[in-house]
Amino acid sequence: MRKLLHFAQIIILITIILAVAGCSSPTPTPPPAATQPAAATQPPVAAPAEAKSARGFIEPPFLADRVASGKLPPIDQRLPDDVFVVGPGVLLQEEYGAWENGQYGGDINIAASWGSGFLNIGQGSTILRSPSQTTKASLPNVIGSLKISDDYTTYTFGMRKGLRWSDGEPLTTEDIRFAFEDIYADPDVLRGFPSELNAQGSAANGAAELKIIDEYNFELKFSKPYGAFVAALNSWIPNYDFMFKPAHYLKKFHAKYADPAELEKLLKEANETSWVNLLNTKDVAHWDCGEIRALGQPTLNAWVLTEATQDRRVFERNPYFWHVDSNGRQLPYVDRVVNNLAIDSAATLNAVMAGKVTLAGGNNVSLSDMPVLVQTAAQFNRKIFTTGSFNYPTMLFLNLDYEYDKEGSVWQKLITDPERRFGQAIAAAMDPNEVNKTIFFGKFGQPFMNATGPDLEKANSLLDALGLDKRGSDGLRLGPDGQPFIFRITFNTEAPETAPIAELLKEQIQKSGLHVELEVVDGTLWDQRRSANEIMASLKWNDGEAWATGISEDYLPNHKGPWSPMTWLYYSTGGKQGRQPPAYVKEFYDLHTARKAYPPESDKGMEIYNKLYKWMSDNYVMIPVVGHQVKPNSVDARLRNLPNDGSPFDLDVYINAEGYWFAAK
Repeated sequence: MRKLLHFAQIIILITIILAVAGCSSPTPTPPPAATQPAAATQPPVAAPAEAKSARGFIEPPFLADRVASGKLPPIDQRLPDDVFVVGPGVLLQEEYGAWENGQYGGDINIAASWGSGFLNIGQGSTILRSPSQTTKASLPNVIGSLKISDDYTTYTFGMRKGLRWSDGEPLTTEDIRFAFEDIYADPDVLRGFPSELNAQGSAANGAAELKIIDEYNFELKFSKPYGAFVAALNSWIPNYDFMFKPAHYLKKFHAKYADPAELEKLLKEANETSWVNLLNTKDVAHWDCGEIRALGQPTLNAWVLTEATQDRRVFERNPYFWHVDSNGRQLPYVDRVVNNLAIDSAATLNAVMAGKVTLAGGNNVSLSDMPVLVQTAAQFNRKIFTTGSFNYPTMLFLNLDYEYDKEGSVWQKLITDPERRFGQAIAAAMDPNEVNKTIFFGKFGQPFMNATGPDLEKANSLLDALGLDKRGSDGLRLGPDGQPFIFRITFNTEAPETAPIAELLKEQIQKSGLHVELEVVDGTLWDQRRSANEIMASLKWNDGEAWATGISEDYLPNHKGPWSPMTWLYYSTGGKQGRQPPAYVKEFYDLHTARKAYPPESDKGMEIYNKLYKWMSDNYVMIPVVGHQVKPNSVDARLRNLPNDGSPFDLDVYINAEGYWFAAK
């Protein structure tokens, strides 16, 4: 308790600093020259009048030498017949941020601890494009056209003629045929189809049937209505590469196509003995676009990896990126993204505070960092603003499957109570407002979902009624079997606030007489124990703000905190493994499956989603420990086309990076 009080005193001091910062600009001492932002972030001065091509496009100066030397075709030959025009309301709803056509040049510097940095999501290459995190206002993006049958079973795609991979090779239906036949359906490769390509997302329903019409047109036919497929086409989580693979590149590593002698040579160079392993290594998913193994892989992304060392990753503009503004400038405006790798999140924060990072949002900075960020804002010409979050806050997950196969399990007796009194009691013992005030300066939103506490009288009454009415010599509750009962919460410290939240939560719940034990594990052990069904309860965030739109479905039972990992194994393997869902859990799966028949944001899709959300809340599979999140962002003040202060999603700060440009001031 003493530690928490000390922490609370620190928070009060920080809150005062924030209040003062909101009223006046800080006046720090100017930094020494060595700590000024890197010169690479300074954009070149645009020419007063830039010449337009015959098709009305403006050649990026960054590529001019390559075009002049003949190493690169001129812009008219690089862009497809039908380009994607970006303007107001396309990348971001107009109420969330104004759009200005920009100028070419400059670098975005980051200091992520993994190679891809924000580029795993901020690449503009989803198959359909809706503004922000919606899936409702879809525009053809990678594709040129899409027709959907009235029953949502048949999707007919038309490719953009002339759209090219980053190495200049055309994107055609061969790239989807190769993905389907030579990756997913090839028994030697053993990859299987991504869940997004199974009807209603279920392997039991089978994968889409692909029909190639011609070089630029194809059809996907599903065995059942699958309106939710539009979410997969819009979502940056699967991105384009769950459907389209650079066949001309990957065929070099596939035994069906490669010259045996050349393939043997490549295997030796890669120190591999299996062509399947080599193929899977070279088929780099968009999440890993900054990994060293991604060097040389053609992409549809806005920036392409061109340099990769242990300390640094450099991405340069894709000469064939098909987005342009209304003035004819090819996006992205910024020429390069440079990731000077940080060893951990603390090093990332230090780089941000030292003015060496152009763009920092999402989970790179937290509210506890705000005082020093505000203090150094003028020093490094930074803009500090807050947004909502793509993620729900930390949630407490209760595992319905823990010890399901152990005879006489006290946990199973408590967690399967038809009235869900154990979950109700835990929620009543928790105090989300105290977490907000103590950890998050009172800046987060109001309690939501089933977070109803504090109500210790209710918590005690419910626990007594469940047979936890007797106490041991330590004053803590005994289980219905008369033995000490331990409520164990497992977590890893991927976010800096998780540990203090856990300590505060332990103190709150123990007021009800339950013996709470905290267990901290590293990420690898967390994944192992989650899959092995060895976690009773856990703390984890998820993407709850995006569930309704279908962008994310990590409410599923083993996607973040495990709340029913063994029934998920049963569901995802078609009943071959895992635990057959009890009747009340089957209701969840039925709703999840029924929802898939309709576009997520359609009237029917939202009706079913609301029932699904109510089921999760009523069954206490997860309980928010605090209200909706508020996230800080620290960016170079010269950047334009950023989201407004107070915009709903922090990830929009990254996802719309193709449209950012440097103004003079």
